[in-house]
Amino acid sequence: MDIVLKPKSITKFFAFIFLLLTLAHIAVKSTSFFVGDRHVVGLFDLISLFDLDKEKNIPTFCSAAALVFCSALLAIIALAKKKMEKDYFCWLGLAVIFLFLSIDEFAAIHERFVIPLQHALHTSGIFYFAWVIPYGLALIIFLLAYTRFIIHLAARTRFLFIIAGLIYIAGALISELVSGRYYEVHGESSVTYFIMITIEECLEMTGIVTFIYALTSYIDLQLKDIQLRITSSSANSLFLNGSLPFMRQSLSLKSSMEPPTQASN
Repeated sequence: MDIVLKPKSITKFFAFIFLLLTLAHIAVKSTSFFVGDRHVVGLFDLISLFDLDKEKNIPTFCSAAALVFCSALLAIIALAKKKMEKDYFCWLGLAVIFLFLSIDEFAAIHERFVIPLQHALHTSGIFYFAWVIPYGLALIIFLLAYTRFIIHLAARTRFLFIIAGLIYIAGALISELVSGRYYEVHGESSVTYFIMITIEECLEMTGIVTFIYALTSYIDLQLKDIQLRITSSSANSLFLNGSLPFMRQSLSLKSSMEPPTQASN
């Protein structure tokens, strides 16, 4: 059985999910502003489920799942590079980073830094959400460590990686600086803050979708001579010689009961 996963189709799928979540967020929050959540039965619960600014709800789960998907793609690339006896540590490092980002997205680890750092550093203004300080430092270290890796990527992949990174950072970090300053002065119960949060989360989701397209396109274009198989036999390697339909815009998952197919050149 062949499961076809095309880069554009995967990207459209995640983009569609994120669009629905954004529209749901706008709908419930707008209704709350106009009529009040106490005047519509169940509206408060809907806000909790779809508010992009809340944690441990449907948008959070979807974002975490998308980041896990990125981590899985990066791990596949790392394993493929290792099998090809090429440098794979940077790809593996990215896989670990995105796995952490996924866990952080769902468990809101970064939020746990806010109050302790506020008390320790007396932060305010753009640093009101104090988690941006350690995460900003981590970003600088990441850029220093990965600059050479990014430079040596193929031109198209490098462009997509940079665009995805800039969009995601603009939403996850830069916008957080602005919204933190506003939140400290005006709080969260305003249309302005709602708009700021909506833009911030849309940027994050757009960055993730762009990165998914970058990874799937890279796999499709750069790793055509690798085959991924899932088998119960310990004698077979995860990566075999031949063409990987996934890398050619499809993923082939074959039953272990099927006879082995001859690898194509």
